[in-house]
Amino acid sequence: MKDFVFYIKLEHYLAQWLTHSLGNPVRFPAQSNENSVIRRFLQKLPPDKLPEMPSDDTVAIVIPDSKAKDPAVYNYLGPLAKEAVVESIEDLFRRNLWSELGDMTSSSVGLNKTIAAWCEMHGIDIDYIETVRQKYYRMRNAYNRKGMFLGSLTRKREDKTPVFVQHRTTANNTEQL
Repeated sequence: MKDFVFYIKLEHYLAQWLTHSLGNPVRFPAQSNENSVIRRFLQKLPPDKLPEMPSDDTVAIVIPDSKAKDPAVYNYLGPLAKEAVVESIEDLFRRNLWSELGDMTSSSVGLNKTIAAWCEMHGIDIDYIETVRQKYYRMRNAYNRKGMFLGSLTRKREDKTPVFVQHRTTANNTEQL
C-alpha cells in the first residue's frame, strides 16, 4: 500500500533532527504520541481544498494506518491540527535533548562542545548549534527559576558556603586554605 503523507513547516534544525532520526518521509513509531495527535485530527479533504504539494521548506510525514480512519480517505489536517503536530514534535525534541544531555553536564567536556557533538550525532547542521544551545539553556534556566538547579552541587543558589572545607596538612600543623 502506498503511504499517504502530509506536509508541515518546521524550524530547520528541527526538520534536520526529525528526518535524521525517523527518515524521509518521517514515519513515527506505531504507538507514538505524535501518531495519536495525527489520527485525532485527520479528516476528509474538504471539497474546496486541493491536495498538498511538497515544497523545499516542508517535511513529509506519513499518515499512520488506522482501522477507523483509512489514510486514503482521511488525509487532511487543518492549519491548527498541524500546529498541534508541530508542538508534539517540539516536545519530542526537547525530551530527546534533555534526556541525552542531562547527564553530560557534569562531565569534563564543556557544554558548548557537548551540544555541538550532540547536534552532529543527530544530523543538525553546524549553523544551528547556537539555536539548540539556547533551547537547552532556556529549559535549564526555567528549572533554575523554580529552585531546581539541575547539574548543580547545591540546591539553593544563594548558599554561598562551600560544601566542604579542605585543610592543608603539613608534618607539624594544619591550616585552613
